[in-house]
Amino acid sequence: MANTPIPDKLAEIKLEVDYIKPFENIALAFSGGGFRAASFALGVLSYLDKVTFDDDQDELYNKTLLQQVRFLSSASGGTITTSLYALYNAQGKTFGQFYSKLFAGLNGDDLLRQSLEILADKKHWRNRPQKSRNIVNAFALAYDRYLFDGAMLQSLCHDSSPGLHLQEVCFNATEFYTGQSFRQAIKLVSDKAADPYFRYGNEEITVDESVARKIKLGDVLAASSCFPSGFEPIVYPCDFTHQQLNETELKNALSPVQQTGDKEETEFIRKKQFGLMDGGITDNQGLQSMMEADGRRLNHQTEFPYFELMLVNDVGSHYIHPYILPKLKKGFELNLWGIFFIATAFLLAALALICFGVCRNHAVAIIAGSLLTPIPLIWVSAVLYVRHELFTVSKSSSGMNFQRNFTQKIISLLVGYFTKIPTTEIKHMLMTRTQSVLMLNTSIFLKRIRQLLYDKFYGTPQWKNRGKGNHLYDLSFSNDINRKQGNTQIQAAPSALEPSRDIQIVSQTAYNMGTTLWFDKQSAEQEHCEACLIACGQFTTCYNLLEYIDRLLDKNTGTPYDDKYQNRLLKLKAHMLKDYEYFKTDPFFMYNASGIDFKIPGFKTIKITDIPFPENWKEREKDKI
Repeated sequence: MANTPIPDKLAEIKLEVDYIKPFENIALAFSGGGFRAASFALGVLSYLDKVTFDDDQDELYNKTLLQQVRFLSSASGGTITTSLYALYNAQGKTFGQFYSKLFAGLNGDDLLRQSLEILADKKHWRNRPQKSRNIVNAFALAYDRYLFDGAMLQSLCHDSSPGLHLQEVCFNATEFYTGQSFRQAIKLVSDKAADPYFRYGNEEITVDESVARKIKLGDVLAASSCFPSGFEPIVYPCDFTHQQLNETELKNALSPVQQTGDKEETEFIRKKQFGLMDGGITDNQGLQSMMEADGRRLNHQTEFPYFELMLVNDVGSHYIHPYILPKLKKGFELNLWGIFFIATAFLLAALALICFGVCRNHAVAIIAGSLLTPIPLIWVSAVLYVRHELFTVSKSSSGMNFQRNFTQKIISLLVGYFTKIPTTEIKHMLMTRTQSVLMLNTSIFLKRIRQLLYDKFYGTPQWKNRGKGNHLYDLSFSNDINRKQGNTQIQAAPSALEPSRDIQIVSQTAYNMGTTLWFDKQSAEQEHCEACLIACGQFTTCYNLLEYIDRLLDKNTGTPYDDKYQNRLLKLKAHMLKDYEYFKTDPFFMYNASGIDFKIPGFKTIKITDIPFPENWKEREKDKI
């Protein structure tokens, strides 16, 4: 594994694809978004498994679209689905077995309960003593036990037997050394080419592939899906150790590249320890890794062929809820100095009560004074702690560390004035600051990164007519304006593809579902959301593939392909149009059929009448009536 920095591969690529074989060599990228993303991804895969090449003159006759998928990239919640599918496919299990296993894993709060049980009971940590006992590792152990049955990354590799179609997977995380995407990538079949840019990691920090293959799938998933605030970072190497992989082996496999060479960085590199978190922080769509993989193929750095179709499956959106200024509640006003004086008076009163009790031999007064004394002491200790943090420079980048940016004189000036401001005003300032920071981190920054990657993907000739978006919201009420008018990413839909009202209700319900790591099966609303998400993945994939076929069939696009593929496209279009008409009438027809055909225990069919009309669109519905 090379230890020198490598320039941006995407910038070096000059090749353009001017000839395609439609629907051969498909790449899929799946976004993050908790169980919402995992459920939508399950719907996408299930529809690809349904569509079959039914032209007996076609070399792909009787194969499914899913069997043409060669590459999977995912982040966060999307990795739940991709990692389990890659494992089951490598093991030669049927799609129905995979669907049933994941459906059961997503249904209800079982994984949450199992993770909390592991966290609370020390016996579960005996076989992994170097793992930190925290929430992210509790989930990693739960994934390892209940999803993957102890499988490692190398368990995804196979011999290319019929039906084993994946060549490469990438489960994206974010490393806390340089702040870049960390590609937990592995080739599932042999590749005789040198492929110098393929690596487990990135250009600055890599892990030798022979050792990376021994990493547990549960830990890979935990690294890809541990979103900020919900989890702490998972730490390499300790948190990745297990009975077949020790800390020394993991450290020896690590190759970090120096950035500055300063003392702090040198010490960091010497320890060979770094944190990993959610892949969605740097690329929530898993899109950059898919583009990078296609670049290596276009440049013939690998034996694998370039992708004919790159489908981006995304439960995120470019929409944003506008910032609303929190209301300032007026009331009794008291500044920090006032609170300090009250606390001091309170302390003196408590001490006086104790002295009174001692002098008069009054037990009740002594007990009361003793109970009251800690309250002001806690307040004074908190004030002294904050002052210490403000006026002390720490080596750590965490904490307040004001003296990294301000002199002591400026800090004293700020503190002096803030102590005179009423606490209600300070509370309001803190609330507005907190909400704006949360909005930046959870929405604006992620959407900006999304936009930049999409602009590159759709605006670069290299991926012309090979890329297609498949978004959770495409057929929702929320997307009516974009879908009907068209924009840079979404073509105006032909009338035949206009969704029915029932499709839009299901799509909007799925889009309204928040990001969560479990569904509450006691809640009918969440149970319906899970069904809506899977169904939405199915009919939205059908819709977007039809749109893609229409684009290829349009001679004005200038996409060349051999005439022999014309019949393939027409046959697929006829198949999908028939499905789409079924979806218009019953958005759950495939969801229900899958649950019954795969004999999922306790499965309940869903009807459109079970789904309440989305609350945030009821007013518009009334206006139409």
